[in-house]
Amino acid sequence: MTGDFAELIKFMDSIDQFLLAIKTKSLHLGRFLGLLNLLVAYRITDESGQVLSNGLTFKQVSEKLKKNRWNPDDVETLGLKSAELPQRDRLRFWYVAIVRAGVGGSKASMEADTLAKAIKKIGYEAQLPVKN
Repeated sequence: MTGDFAELIKFMDSIDQFLLAIKTKSLHLGRFLGLLNLLVAYRITDESGQVLSNGLTFKQVSEKLKKNRWNPDDVETLGLKSAELPQRDRLRFWYVAIVRAGVGGSKASMEADTLAKAIKKIGYEAQLPVKN
């Protein structure tokens, strides 16, 4: 494996572990919009300071939700009806949900801030990147 590919695999595995921890502790309940915002906009590190993400694209978040078999009913908390989203293609399902959810809005930011505090209890930290 080349170095870049090995780093990509490590990166992807660490995000999967992060999502598993969120799901296992049910930290996303009531703040799923915040989780989406956090995945897209925040720098996420583990307890050792290892950077897991500097922000994911909508497509990358969609891939992670699909891979981790995220509950599609969670889109209901976004004000969306799962029946109105692509049913046969989970990647498209999650991508469309993220686009329609308004992950850049103030509600999403507030939920993400709350979630960022909660994930400290499970060994992660999330911060908005510093703007120059």
